[in-house]
Amino acid sequence: MSNIYVSELSASRHAFHNYHLCRGNSNKRKTRLGIIQKGNGAYIYLGKKLSVSEGDVVFIPENIFCYSEWRGAPEIEVVYISCFMHFDQFCYEPQVVRCTDEEKRSILQIYERISAGRQREHFEAYSLFYTLLAAVLPRLAESDLVLNKVLQTAIEFITKNWNEPFSVAALAKACCASESTVYHLFKTELGQTPVQFVNSIKINVAMEYLENTSYSISQISQMTNFNSENHFRKVFFDFTGTTPLKYRKCK
Repeated sequence: MSNIYVSELSASRHAFHNYHLCRGNSNKRKTRLGIIQKGNGAYIYLGKKLSVSEGDVVFIPENIFCYSEWRGAPEIEVVYISCFMHFDQFCYEPQVVRCTDEEKRSILQIYERISAGRQREHFEAYSLFYTLLAAVLPRLAESDLVLNKVLQTAIEFITKNWNEPFSVAALAKACCASESTVYHLFKTELGQTPVQFVNSIKINVAMEYLENTSYSISQISQMTNFNSENHFRKVFFDFTGTTPLKYRKCK
């Protein structure tokens, strides 16, 4: 592996209670190295599922779109170090990485230095991260996965335009493909239809509104571009197993 470097190193901490559906590494996607501090979950990508639990370190490459589902009893907490990876060949899938306790502590130290927001600590974070990568990358299992360009285009189109009027015909046109081709790719690679994929993003946004705002259920339904409040409630229940009101009350 040669000519490797990283850019735009950043860090984030994600904390939830009981249940959370994350719409994934959309838009400006980065490669992520994360440690599951509390709870357990699964990353779903290309029709596959990677289960993780407390204490695991996970590697999520930037070139694969995935969303994740989390459960806690009741706490869920994940810390990520994210960056853009630059090297000649990048052929990995999401996976759990075997790490020592010292390497796990290093992830948290990098997070703390980046979060401090000072230049010196940021430089130190880069140094620690390169040391961590030198240890971790040789352990990653390589993949011969070939990503379908039409599916990639479709995913990026949806994640950028999820709150606009949606039709499979418009999506197919944006991908320069037939509707049947787009539909088939979503079903075989992601295990869901294009509409279900759009709805997963909408529901994730709705959950954020329910957790962090006082908007009414009706307002959130409109803001996430559902046809009606009843339709919103049904789709929300299908994805979460509960109603929007019950979800808000448990937060």
